[in-house]
Amino acid sequence: MEVDLREANELFHDVESNVYDDKWGILYDEENALRVRRKFEKLLGGPFPHVEKLLEVGCGTGYIGLNLCYFDGQVDEYYACDISRGMVESCRRNADRLGIKVNARRSELEELKYPDEEFDMVVGHAILHHIPDVGKAFSEIYRVLAPGGICMLAGEPTRTGDLLGRLARKCTSRGVEWYAGQGGYFGGLPARLRPVTSPGEGDDVSDLESVVDIHIFRPAQVCRQARSAGFSEVHFESEELFSSFVGWVTRTIENQLADENLTFRWRYWSYNTYLRLSRFDDRIYRFIPSSWFYNMLLFMRKPE
Repeated sequence: MEVDLREANELFHDVESNVYDDKWGILYDEENALRVRRKFEKLLGGPFPHVEKLLEVGCGTGYIGLNLCYFDGQVDEYYACDISRGMVESCRRNADRLGIKVNARRSELEELKYPDEEFDMVVGHAILHHIPDVGKAFSEIYRVLAPGGICMLAGEPTRTGDLLGRLARKCTSRGVEWYAGQGGYFGGLPARLRPVTSPGEGDDVSDLESVVDIHIFRPAQVCRQARSAGFSEVHFESEELFSSFVGWVTRTIENQLADENLTFRWRYWSYNTYLRLSRFDDRIYRFIPSSWFYNMLLFMRKPE
């Protein structure tokens, strides 16, 4: 049966919007605001600039835009859009809680509902791999950017990184099943697996995740697509090698084991291990091919 990718994206992310921040450990505070800003400073090769008019595409719950707006005076006007109404509402709620003004609306990246040359900067995180027509998305970003404007996209899976992630998930999943079957303990209690829902059973939309994750990328190829859309300055960086591998291990464990096994001590350890390995990844970055890292960061500038 043929699947409408846009409808699948909207449905999946509407459901995810209720749990997304908790699922991915998304926070809005000074530490995370600095981490988001450093992602883009890696692309910029210098300090993150003051932005008059910022658009976050595929905004989700507002992870990128709200953390960029966390520091007063960084962004004058913040706009956000997403294909999912649920995500747009979550972004608005987070903005209200933080006291940040956001103009958020439902809009597809391939058909942005904004005028030409409207924004000084466009940002996004983990959005491009959900888009059926990447070339059209680049053309729309180009259209809404002012001359000389910048687009920066983060959190896009590379082919090598995705291979390592799949290996981590597969090995961990089998290991958890074996360990629980042997009567092992986790979090001070017998390890108990979550109930497994059969594909298509009930109203569960978790099976759509493999449908909406459309692309994994070769960074050089993506850069060529960006230049074809008209961008004059295009380059990429990447991040997360060991931290990504361990991140997938911990998320697989959390997805398979019952909630009572996942103690605060476990969550604290896994989060801080991820942070330590992220810093280690940063130190070794210049010694290892950037295409090996899991997440691609993409920079595109529109000509003056």
